[in-house]
Amino acid sequence: MRQLLPPFESARKAIHLTGGLIPLLYLFLDLTKTQALLILGGLALPFLLSDLLRLRLPHLNRWFLRCFALAMRPGEENRTTGATYYLLACWLTILLFDKSVAIPALLVLACGDTAASVFGQALGGYKFREGKTLTGSLAFLITAFLVTLPFFPTPIAFAGAFIAAVVESLPLPLDDNLSIPLTAGFAFTLFHPLPT
Repeated sequence: MRQLLPPFESARKAIHLTGGLIPLLYLFLDLTKTQALLILGGLALPFLLSDLLRLRLPHLNRWFLRCFALAMRPGEENRTTGATYYLLACWLTILLFDKSVAIPALLVLACGDTAASVFGQALGGYKFREGKTLTGSLAFLITAFLVTLPFFPTPIAFAGAFIAAVVESLPLPLDDNLSIPLTAGFAFTLFHPLPT
């Protein structure tokens, strides 16, 4: 039987799901865009600074890698971590999009990407490129559709989820923590008229 997720992926996906609190707090605390940007900026800045410093100071990087090894993917030793990209993506998504779009776009990132990893690695199936399976992509699509359905009519929720799923499956140079919510945000903005 397959191991559900490697330890580093389990830690990362737990962080991803916890990141789903960002759009929910934005919604339920009725934060303004400015308030959300200030709070997220305060959270993202230490992550960004620690990445910049550790990548320039080898001894700091070695310490960092010992402390956070369980949550890091192979290859992140010498590049920006997914956590930094995640917080920057949340900040940019809130900056660029109306609240009615930013919240579901961030839920697509938190829930859809997690579902893709969990189901793709647990069930396997047809692998169409390194780290991507048809099972994972279908799990992304279904989950993204379900979490956006409360926010949009069915065709718009499906179209946005489908476009985000396609982008998530592509070998883009941009980290998927950035590409997923920004793509979803643009898709939902394109298909859904803003509230008046």
